[in-house]
Amino acid sequence: MRKILLLIGILFFSLQTGLAQVIQGTSNTSGSGASGDMMFGVKAGFGFSTFLERDFVDISPKPGFYVGGVAEIPAFFDGFYLQPELLIQLQGADIGVENLNLLYLHVPIMGKYHITDAIAVEFGPQVGFLIADNWDEDVSLIDTKKVNIGLNVGGGYRLDENFYFNLRISPGLTRVIDATNTKNFAFQIGANYFF
Repeated sequence: MRKILLLIGILFFSLQTGLAQVIQGTSNTSGSGASGDMMFGVKAGFGFSTFLERDFVDISPKPGFYVGGVAEIPAFFDGFYLQPELLIQLQGADIGVENLNLLYLHVPIMGKYHITDAIAVEFGPQVGFLIADNWDEDVSLIDTKKVNIGLNVGGGYRLDENFYFNLRISPGLTRVIDATNTKNFAFQIGANYFF
């Protein structure tokens, strides 16, 4: 797992450095509120998660959080950005009398389009790597999946060049637990701060 995390970190920062050299000095003619150059920032927020296609009874949403880094890269045409992210996220669900806690390292690659200077829509895939959980596979005889694929759909509001607020839904596409059809679903609300 450490090798995977190290590889993801190296790839993420290599991509940012390489793209910064390619697009350095570009100008933003869309007036989307950013400088037109690639920007780096941090993001954090809260949300709720649960399971879709449930194979369990008495499932209720679970509160969670996320924190991580983000880059905003002007691409293709005015007002459009690629937004790679690296997030630590706690999600899961309450299953009857138990809590299933899943701690993921998520790597979303979002496409973001500014409809106006302030309002944007976002869409993109993400891959998640399970860092830790509290599932007892010795008792259940089935294990949690170590990799999770999902989609993100959302939007946001750019307050100024530094602050961007967003909300997002994230349905999972792959199973959370072996031998079940259970998939993740998360609702998130948070903020980005660009340097």
